[in-house]
Amino acid sequence: MTDDNYLPLHTCHVIEPTATINRFQFLLHFCAASAVLYYHASHLFFAFHFHLVSLTSVSLAFIFLADVVLFFMWLLIQGFPYRPVSRSVFPERLPDDNTLPALDIFIMTADPDKEPTIEVMNTVLSVMAIDYPSEKLHIYLSDDAGADVTLCASKEAYSLARYWVPFCKRFGIAVRCPEVFFDDSKIDQQDSDKEFSQERQKIKVMYDTFKEKIKKLKENKYSCATRFQKTRQEHPSQIEIIREEESNSTDKEDFTIPSLVYVSREKRIGVQHRFKAGALNVLLRVSGVITNSPYILVLDCDMYSNDPSSARQAMCFHLDSKLSPSLAFVQFPQEFYNISKNDIYCAEIRQIFKTFWLGLDGLRGPVLSGTNYFVKRCTLYGARPGGTSNSEEKEISRLKHKFGNSNEFCLSLVEKSSHYFDEKITTYVNPQKENILTLASCDYENGTQWGERIGYLYGSVVEDYFTGFHLHCCGWVSTYCFPSKPAFLGNVPINFNDTLVQNKRWNAGLLEVALSSHCPLIFGISKSFNWALQSMCYAWLAFWSVFSFPLLCYGIFPQLCFLNGISLFPEVTSPCFGAFVVVFLSSCIQHLREVFRSGRNLTTWCNEQRFWMMIGLTGQLFAIIDVFLKLVGISAVNFDLTNKTADKTQIKRYENGVFDFEGCSLMLLPATTLSLLNLGALIGGAWQMIKFNAMERLFTQFIFSCFILALSLPLIEGILFRQDSGRVPPRVAFWSLVLSGSIILFMFIFC
Repeated sequence: MTDDNYLPLHTCHVIEPTATINRFQFLLHFCAASAVLYYHASHLFFAFHFHLVSLTSVSLAFIFLADVVLFFMWLLIQGFPYRPVSRSVFPERLPDDNTLPALDIFIMTADPDKEPTIEVMNTVLSVMAIDYPSEKLHIYLSDDAGADVTLCASKEAYSLARYWVPFCKRFGIAVRCPEVFFDDSKIDQQDSDKEFSQERQKIKVMYDTFKEKIKKLKENKYSCATRFQKTRQEHPSQIEIIREEESNSTDKEDFTIPSLVYVSREKRIGVQHRFKAGALNVLLRVSGVITNSPYILVLDCDMYSNDPSSARQAMCFHLDSKLSPSLAFVQFPQEFYNISKNDIYCAEIRQIFKTFWLGLDGLRGPVLSGTNYFVKRCTLYGARPGGTSNSEEKEISRLKHKFGNSNEFCLSLVEKSSHYFDEKITTYVNPQKENILTLASCDYENGTQWGERIGYLYGSVVEDYFTGFHLHCCGWVSTYCFPSKPAFLGNVPINFNDTLVQNKRWNAGLLEVALSSHCPLIFGISKSFNWALQSMCYAWLAFWSVFSFPLLCYGIFPQLCFLNGISLFPEVTSPCFGAFVVVFLSSCIQHLREVFRSGRNLTTWCNEQRFWMMIGLTGQLFAIIDVFLKLVGISAVNFDLTNKTADKTQIKRYENGVFDFEGCSLMLLPATTLSLLNLGALIGGAWQMIKFNAMERLFTQFIFSCFILALSLPLIEGILFRQDSGRVPPRVAFWSLVLSGSIILFMFIFC
């Protein structure tokens, strides 16, 4: 086909005039922020030059340092809005199905209690039914808990899939997650089609029976034979190629369905298992021997397929002759079905997936985001675009030094051909089963390069960020596919405690990378302007938790000074006051533009401002503490799972926009203490301002305290006024009152 007749599989264009406005806003904000820094620096010099150490000089010093940190973080973030792009795909232009590449799908689960089994199985069933040749789809379910209930449920899901997959493909079902499809309030039933209605009813009966079996499994009333004695912390490796048992049923359709493989890696107490990265590397090895598909889709267990065409959309990038040689992965956004209208916990992660990743797509591509991405297998084996890779070596002995002592796996690197999961493969796998089990053992990676240069990298609990950064440093690029219909939908935590746990884990993992030899500011830097901006974006994410420092400074010192009638900011009539106004308005307007452009409203802007403050004084602050303790050898960063289940009371609070602080630990203490301190300082400072007629001098601090009060209202309400179980825990409220009261009392006595 000539270039003149070439029809692109996708298009890309810069989002204008957004990009131009962003660059103009950068210049304006840079000038104003520089003026603010100069103002604080000059007043700090004056204070220390003419006065002894006092509350004023100490406050000025901390506020100046806080502004330096904010300015540094603002500079890093400028890579995101520099060149945002939008892409469109044309799946109808893909080649015939028989020429499409094979696809392995990794589904990750780790705890059947926190991650409901029925939800995991719905994810499995939804991807088994996606619009892709079934013989080229291979689903691998990683069960890190080694739970019998998950294995038994997988067998039940496979049996149901023999009916569910043909039904979806024959009638062109748009949503292929059974739980969603059979929810009468969410789906058009197409009752006008009699054949469809009859088939739907038959499948619904099967699905209800399936759910009842899963329920009995959870209650230990429905057994599944196992030959292992195991716990979640200690169990042997187990790999099951799930095949339906022989049945005399005659109403099954003669229809090919994707293969399903259950994988539970070996775990031993006292042996480092590397969290999700370790589980993914086991799946890489096991799938390499069994199917060895050139492309891999990674999904969290709660992320069901919402658009059956997602795989074809991803192939519009991977099969593009111009892009494919340098393309490592295609990232889809994380979107969620259980977000309330108000979204008080900002669980949508709007800024990341609807703003920042569009900007990164205009540079070298988005960050690997943990789930919903289609990655090229060879990139995880150390390949480089246009060059050689570890897997291209022909000597098995040299491959074993890097990839481990499995002959079968090393041969899969040399052959580089995918296997079809048919009787031939089943015959091949069964004699080699013990060898395959070795690939999932605790000791297999000893003396190899797994986790260092090969596979998903270790060294941080955010294996996705770390691995994606490594791929970009090796010269690969990524793309962002953001279709109008969500490709995948998951659920989010709906109480504040789980939100804190999740953000603490993310921030701790990111900070680990920032403080390592792989810090984005120094590792992999090149002369490319786009790569410099890309590194800035990676660095902003890595240093995300340092926002807690300026938040602490601005949550303490302006309040204490206001309480004592001390001015830290220029008077309203001063020319310098304009610089502060410009910085504040510039930040707010930029944020508002992003919110409105992503289809949200003023409520979203307010919620995100509040969330930024609250999470900075909780999850981010304790992430820094965790990483510091790890560095000095006191403790280690843990991979804490968030709870995917919720009771009716929690759901009701979330849907009504009421914060749920039930179960929150002392991690909440800094935020609650500073909220009460601000309230006390606002009352005392306002009295001082009126008493000494200092409105003009203290007006800025008064408005600043009012702004913080507006953001912290849920905390104030949870401490002082609420009596339900969702209030701030009594011990946290007690210590917050003691600490804030002690600080205010100390100020009155000694200042």
